[in-house]
Amino acid sequence: MTMPAASWKRIFVEGSAIVVSILLAFAIDAWWQDRQQHDSDLKHLQGVLYELRHHKVLLDEAITSHQATLDIGYEFFDLLSPEPTQQEAQRIAELLDLLSNFYRINAPFGSLQTATSSGALARMRDVQLAADVASWPTTIDDLLEEQDDAGQFYVFDVFARLGQRLSLHEVHANRFAYPTGRGTDEIITDVARQDPPANHLSVDYGILYNDIEVRNSIMNLMTFGQAALGEATLAIKKLDGLIERLEACIDAGGC
Repeated sequence: MTMPAASWKRIFVEGSAIVVSILLAFAIDAWWQDRQQHDSDLKHLQGVLYELRHHKVLLDEAITSHQATLDIGYEFFDLLSPEPTQQEAQRIAELLDLLSNFYRINAPFGSLQTATSSGALARMRDVQLAADVASWPTTIDDLLEEQDDAGQFYVFDVFARLGQRLSLHEVHANRFAYPTGRGTDEIITDVARQDPPANHLSVDYGILYNDIEVRNSIMNLMTFGQAALGEATLAIKKLDGLIERLEACIDAGGC
């Protein structure tokens, strides 16, 4: 028996409605998942932006510190004389102590690592921005290399030379009690209470006046400071641009 045309039409319409409903459900589900993914990616990128802003604070500290290394070195040479006064001797000791505390940046990358592992960075439409954000740790590593080289130079060259000529206890006696504020010291109060006060008058800093090896070591340390200052200055300029671009991307609702 042949089915009436109207029945076939009804079956077709109902079947089409079912197919359309299923496709619409899939589309809504896909849209919802995309929306959730978008919101999640945006939160990850906001975390990266917050982290980069913190890096800017650290780079500002680095620039201030490395400039201080140069200023301290210049003041040291200005004060150095064959027979420094009591006040000058005390200040020379303070300056030598400050030179030993070379700033080392400690930049966290937790948010960037999370954005990378989650795929948020890879899903960015701005491929160049994503690549620049992903390569940012390399810039910090370059700065760290300069800073670590300076720290090692102080320990193995400057410190060693001074140790052959002076009582370094007189130079560093107050180290544990009074942090220099340049980012690497920690206050250890128990040790500070046990450490007798320094008597700077017991050290003849005048012997350094004609000591070409010590003078050259201090100059070399200042050169490291200059190199680190240049690296940090370039880094913060790059970071300013990176932050500006990422802010614009996030403000636009997505990248």
